[in-house]
Parts: sequence; C-alpha cells; structure tokens
Amino acid sequence: MKTRLPEHGPLETPRFWRTLDECLETPAAQQAAHDEFLPGAVPSGPDYDDVHGLPPQSGVSRRDFLGLVSAAAALAATVACDRKGQGTVVPYTKRPVEVVPGVANYYASATHEGRRVYPVLVKTREGRPIHLTGNDEHPGVKGKTSPRTMADVLRLYDPDRLRSPKSGGRIVGWSEVENQLHGSLKAAKAAGKPVLLISGAVVSPSRKALLADLKAALPTLEHLAYEPAAGDAAEEAAQASFGQPVDLQPRLARAKVILSLGADFLNGEEPEAQAAWGAQRRLKSAHDPINRLWVLEGPLTLTGTNADQRVPVAPSRLGAVAFALAKDLAAKGVSLPAGTDLSAISAQSDIPAKVWSNLVKDLQHAGRNAVVLCGAQMPAEAHQAAHLLNAMLGSEAVAAVPAEPLATVKDLETAAQKMASGAYAAAIFWDVNPAYTFPRAATWKAAVAKVPLRAWIGQVEDETAAQCQLLLPENHWLESWGDFSTPAAAVLQQPAIGTLYDTRQGEDILLGALRSLGANAPEGYHAYLQARWKKELPLGTSFEQALHDGLVKVEAKAASPTFKGASVAAAAKRAAASRAEGLELVLFPGFATHDGRHANNSWLQETPDPITKMTWDNPVAVSVQDAKALGIDEGDLVTLSLDGTTLKLPAVIQPGQAKGVLALALGYGRTTGGVAKGVGVDAFPFLGLEPASAHVRKGARLAKAGGKKELSRTQSHHRMEGRDLVRSLTMDEFAHNPQGHHHIPELVSLYEDQKFPDHKWGMVIDLAACTGCSACVVACQSENNVPVVGPEQVARGREMHWIRIDRYYEGELENPKVVHQPMLCQHCDNAPCENVCPVNATNHSPDGLNQMAYNRCVGTRYCANNCPYKVRRFNFLEYTAYKTEPETLAYNPEVTVRPRGVMEKCSFCVQRINDVKIRAKGDGRAILDGEITTACMAGCPSDAIVFGDLKDPKSKVSQLVAATRAYRVLEELGVKPAITYLADLKNPAIEGGHHEA
Repeated sequence: MKTRLPEHGPLETPRFWRTLDECLETPAAQQAAHDEFLPGAVPSGPDYDDVHGLPPQSGVSRRDFLGLVSAAAALAATVACDRKGQGTVVPYTKRPVEVVPGVANYYASATHEGRRVYPVLVKTREGRPIHLTGNDEHPGVKGKTSPRTMADVLRLYDPDRLRSPKSGGRIVGWSEVENQLHGSLKAAKAAGKPVLLISGAVVSPSRKALLADLKAALPTLEHLAYEPAAGDAAEEAAQASFGQPVDLQPRLARAKVILSLGADFLNGEEPEAQAAWGAQRRLKSAHDPINRLWVLEGPLTLTGTNADQRVPVAPSRLGAVAFALAKDLAAKGVSLPAGTDLSAISAQSDIPAKVWSNLVKDLQHAGRNAVVLCGAQMPAEAHQAAHLLNAMLGSEAVAAVPAEPLATVKDLETAAQKMASGAYAAAIFWDVNPAYTFPRAATWKAAVAKVPLRAWIGQVEDETAAQCQLLLPENHWLESWGDFSTPAAAVLQQPAIGTLYDTRQGEDILLGALRSLGANAPEGYHAYLQARWKKELPLGTSFEQALHDGLVKVEAKAASPTFKGASVAAAAKRAAASRAEGLELVLFPGFATHDGRHANNSWLQETPDPITKMTWDNPVAVSVQDAKALGIDEGDLVTLSLDGTTLKLPAVIQPGQAKGVLALALGYGRTTGGVAKGVGVDAFPFLGLEPASAHVRKGARLAKAGGKKELSRTQSHHRMEGRDLVRSLTMDEFAHNPQGHHHIPELVSLYEDQKFPDHKWGMVIDLAACTGCSACVVACQSENNVPVVGPEQVARGREMHWIRIDRYYEGELENPKVVHQPMLCQHCDNAPCENVCPVNATNHSPDGLNQMAYNRCVGTRYCANNCPYKVRRFNFLEYTAYKTEPETLAYNPEVTVRPRGVMEKCSFCVQRINDVKIRAKGDGRAILDGEITTACMAGCPSDAIVFGDLKDPKSKVSQLVAATRAYRVLEELGVKPAITYLADLKNPAIEGGHHEA
C-alpha cells in the first residue's frame, strides 16, 4: 500500500504520530494497528490459520507448542555440552596481581574521532575490554561519551583485522616491510625527493612532536592531516574571521538563548554540549530557569527535533539569514566589530516576520548569554556570520587552537596532481582512506599508481590498502599509548589489553623510520611519551598518577581571538548572492558510519538512525513537498545526479525537511569489510572540491528510477494504538497547569499488592532532557550481549534491542514538533506477561524486577502477545551460538548469552544491581542512592535517566516520581509500571512578544 501525501488542506490527524502512514491513517496503518505484529514477525499460513481456525499471524498452535516444549528439553541436554568451535579453556598458571577472577578492572584511557577527544573508562574482565563509558574525572565529559565510542570496543575484536604485515600481497615479517620502507625513505632523503604522509587529525601533542622530529630528520616530508567528514568550510571561515584555524568551544552551560545554524550539537557526538543542555531542561517547577533553542536548518537533525522553535531554511541561505540577523541587531544598538560592512545584505524573506521579530528580540535580550552555533558541513558564509554574531553579542567561548590544520579536499587534489606527475618518492597513508573518501576515485587511483613505494598503516584492509604494496597492521587504540589535548585537561591514553595480533602502534612504526634516518629516538612510543610527559607534568604529579586518573587538569583559557570585521564584506556579498534554486544536496557524516571508519561495526549499523529510524542503509531524504511534486513514495528507487555523477538509491520522505533540500549520509557503500561491504551507497563522489561549500551542493537532480526497495526501518514497529503515551508541554502550559495531564485514579484490582521487603527498583526518564541520541541503545547492547540480526530480520520487525527510542511527531507535515521517548520493559508490579507464561519463565523478584529465566523459557511468545508496551524480543534465529573468537571476546561474562528460542528484554541490568549488593554487604553498609547505575543511565549524555530505590523516600528517583510532570505510560491498565516519565517541555517565544528565556 503506497503512502499518498495529502492533496489539499490539513487533515484531522492524531496529535502524535510516528510515520506518514500513521499521520494520514492509511489502510496500511490501520491494518498494521489491527495485526499488532509486522508480516513475517510471527509464523502464519495454512498450518497455523486454516487448520486450527486461528486468525492470521496469531502465533503458535497448541500442537506446535507441545512440539516446542519437547524440542527445547532435548536441545538443553545437547547444547550445554557442545563446545564445537568455542576454543579451549586455559587456566591461569600465574595470575596477574591486579586481576581477581569474576571482578572487573577499570582503566582510564582515551580515543579521538577527528578533532573530538573522548576520555573513557575501560571495563575489563580477566584482561579483556568489554565495555566503555566516559571518564567521570574529566571536567568536561563528566562520565559520558559518544555512541560510536561505546561501540568501538567491538572494533577491537573485528575478525577482519589485518593480523600480520604484508608485502605485495604476501604475509611477511616486520623486518622485511621495515627494510623496504626505511630504504625508500633514506633514498628519498638522499635524492631530495618529497615523501607524502597523509594521516587523520593530529590532536595529540606527543604525536605532533613526533611528526616534527620526523620532519627534521626528513626535510622533504609533506604531511596532510585529513578528515573527510569534518567540513572544510569551518576551517576556511575560522581562518578568514580570526587569521588562524581556531576551534571555538562555546560555554553552553551559561547560554540562555542558543541559535543553531544547522549545528547538530545534540546528536550524541558532543557529550559536554549535551550535558550542558540537559542541565537546563530538567526542571522541577515552571519557575526554574530554562534556555531556549532556536534552530534554522535544512535537513531535520536531532538538534532540530529538540528545538523550542525550528524554522526550515535551505543551507545555502543560512549565511544570508544570519548576516541579516546581524544587520537587524546592529539597527537595534548592538555594536558591530570595527570594519564590518553589511551593505550587501538586504532584508531577509526566508523567515516569517513574527518569528523573525521574536528571534531578534531574544538574541538582543540575552546578549552575552546567547550563543550562535554553525554546523560543520554548512557553507563558509554561514560560519563567518555565526562568528560575527557571537562577536557582537559578546558570547564567551574557550578557544582551542588545533595542533595541526586540516587539509581540504582541494589540498588532496593538489597532492593527487603531484603524485600523477611523479613528484613523490613514497607515500604513507596512516589511518585514512582517501581512495574511498576522495570524490574522484578514478583520478586518485591513477595518481597513486605513479608513486614508487606506497605504504598503508591501518587495522582493516580498505580501498586505500588495495593500492599499496606495504601493509603495516596497526594496534587498536585500546592496545596503544597516547595523549590528547582538550580545553579542560590533557588526556592520557593507555592500553587496556596486550596486542591480540602481530600489530604495532602507528607511532612505533614512525619511530622506527626516525631511527633509520639517523635520529636519536627511543625504541618504543611508550618511552617517548613518558619522557615527554615527565617534563610537562606539574610539580607533585607523577606520570603514574596521571595515568591512573587518565588526565592532567589545565586552566581553561576564556579569551577568544579577535574577530576581524574586515573579513565580513566579501562573505556577506557571497551570501547575499546565494540563492536556493532547484534542489541542493547536503552531505553529512553517517550516524553509524561517520566517514566510513565505523562501517564494519555491526552494532552501529543496526542501531536505528535517530531521525529516519533507518538501519543498514543510507537512503536519500526528501522533503514532503518535493516528494509530492516528484511523485515519490517511501522506498521508491530514485536517481540522484550532480556534476556528471549519478547514483541509484532508495528514498525516504522526511517530515520537517526544508523544501528543495536533499540529505544523504556519508560513510556507506564500502567495497571491503565483512560487515560494511555492499551496505548503502557511496556518497563521497558528490563531495565538492571547493572548501567553502564542499558538503552543500547546488544543482542536484532527482527522478524516479522505477522499482522499490524494502527499507529496514524500525519506526513503524510496535505501534500502540495512539494512546496517551508521550506528553509534551509548553512552558506556559506548565506554568498554568503544572500537571499538564489528568491523573489516573487508583484502580481496583484483583491482584494483591506486591510486597517488597528491602528494595523496590524503579526508573524515571525525563523526556525534556532526552535528545533521542541512542547512546542508551548502544550502551545496553554492549552491556547485555544484545545480538545483531541483520537488515532482513530488522525489516520483519525482529530487531533485538532491549531499549528503543520511539520518535513522535506533532503538528504539520512540513515542520512538525518532535518528542523522543525511550521505551523498555516497564517492570510492572502486575505484569501481564507473568500470568500467561506456561512455564513460569517470567516472574517477579522480591525487589520489584520482572525477571526472565532463559533456561526455562520455551518460546511460546505468549508474554509478548500480552505485553501492552511491546518491549519483549524473541530470538527467532541462532544469532550468537556459532560465533567464535575474537568476536566472542566482546561478550560481558556477567550476562548470559541467549540461545535461539527464548524471550529477551530489559533486566534493569540486574548484574549491576547484584554487584553493588554484594559489595555493600561485604562492607556492612546499606546501598547508597545513585550507587547502582544501569548501562542506559550511565551512557545517557544528558542525564535524562535516573535509577534507584523507590522504597527510599530520600532517593532521587522517589523525589522525581512525585514531580508534577510525572506520569506512567498506560497506567490506566492497572499494571503499575516501575518506570515513570516526566513530560517533555518546550520553551517557544510568544508570538508577537518576548518571552523570558
């Protein structure tokens, strides 16, 4: 059944809806609501329907149920004894001093993604890293990290990792590849020929020092630090605005008004920003201070879904709009920097007059407590306008000057031309993949072939490795030493595990090259790092102490570089001339893949994209208006053409996306990797060569190609009949009606009240602070050994995630409001699942947990049928039993790895509860409030999730349950869920007047 967009005026729609089908109440949506489960999610057919007189998709017949019981009993007797392919048990002959079997160890370390640094705590079991969280000692991240960082523990155990060096396709020893590399470098030095080194961003002071030493030993070395998804426009705009490539870190914790120009700072990649945001949204009363978020953007982003007021604006017009905003503020008395010329800017016409008036008043009133942010992929003019607005308003920021400027796509094109001319004697590619990310792949391949020696340093053989003679396998960062610079602290990286294979750290490879060139350098990077840090550490701080803490705190510098007003005239003129004509394509880093480096991570590939709820694919997002004009339906195959490049890919219709704007994620369409290969399409050929607008391209053409593709999306799964599930209040509604909703009176029940002698565990989720970033989903998957099922099973509604993020729209299709709601097992006191289980596999614990006994479950799925929240997952296929090392090393040994045929669901991380119970009992004390943190709570960057003891009236969770915004989902059923939600809050400006932020 096709989704047809409305031809005329607004329709009578549900207040909250999740899909276009639900909004329009199409026959497909009505059928989905009636059937409860997706087609294919449960067996159906003549054996189940006609013979037994059951309705379609009703489940298992009585005869088949008996067969399942007997099969499960036989299976239990055999599976428990079968260790085929599981390896051998090797006991400790000499146990390390710090390792106690069954007790986790934690090590402080760090990693980076581009210029962004993530200090982490690594949880290990018997020397095996199994879980990552943020380092709570770091003053910026405060125990939080990004979803991709949490999932990166899986990359350590990637079976596709290169395990030994290669030369010409042959596995060889390190001495052979080093002799070839060192000989080439020495010959290049003697001949005075340049050597090209391309790496990722350099945010490590020790790595920067090492590269400087290598440059001194090899004067002809040319180094490019390249991050293809970083956005070249931001670098160019910073250079023009400040005369240097400055990375400004705005103080969002102090901001009362935030204006985002396509900046998606709430997408989980910036835990500091998300924490600052969440701190101002967790209100106890309508009198508490709250910030206001304005978002002007083309594609709908996570930040846009959390906006108090969002206005769809084509990215090509953001610069002109922002400069017009500066001009209007100046007219109201806000001082312009000296030399600023805005004469080219005319009155804006992209935003309705009343909305514009409120925005200008908001920024003027907030002054230095206002912050303007610009998205990394937005045009350079928008970035310069954002710098101008911040300079006018006096916004405070920490200036973090990058250690090494980033190369642009234009710089790589110049390098390709030099390679093609035979200028380079050798080329080294270190943890980068330009053969995939450079937009002209054929040109790059032909150019690289002209370099006599090509060496690749990395983990998984990629498109660039295929063009190199020497392959040097690199350590994972959890096997490596290092350091990084952040505005609040210098961060140290230490290995949490020995090297799994015959690999080396990239810095060790360069140190070997340095020694071969005659320089005096230590044998290992650990010694190099330690020697440098012993000179840099403050008095009284030892290297061992810094390593234990994972950081050395530094004084944050509040001074920002001076904005150059003279740079505005040219940028304003370009912005004024920019017109949003035809279709423009926005290229952005993929949520799961970033620039492709995470494409081989199955956890991330299967985590639903927070906006589209898409897994295992990167369809092009089309606005509602454009889809209607072009006759495009969900899943239609389309051709996307730009500058002579054409791709065929599926389309998704995205409510809220600006008219005339297309959005496409980077990092897909890889040709290597067991997981990544063939997933999605490669969008890098559309990347522009001009730094000012490399990621926003005009002149795109879209047309129907014929045919459809089944999309592996989760947004339409588990529909719950449009009941009172999610609640959202404006601040005015919260002030005049603090409860904002009706409370369900105490219901009469046939059940006796549950008795909980010691504890009653419960959870509160604040929808006002939740941004929908999915960090909790990834944290739960890592902690609880949640399996990956693949795109075909996801399309059937068989995803296994124990927690999902339901995304609800409200209002018009063209610009709806959005609310995100984490949904997991509610651990009901009167749980409907418990009284229908024929084998008592699901039952209630004395402390209020809805438990699952996996070895008792026979898979009838009666509990799933009876669960009104649709939060139970059935193991349809054998997802885990046949996995072998190294993949099995990622498993948490505290959580059972479930076999096929059992029900799974959230357990409130019962293993963590029991761990704290045991430690508290050993210490002879009571459990402290906040001492137990579930994986989702620990992973949430905005602290939207609180867990604790409901029997303790002083606990934080008990106090939040009594808050005026508190409600329970489907509490009218009388099931008494243990999870309480706090209604979402929006703080829009009052139409035609100013509302305090």
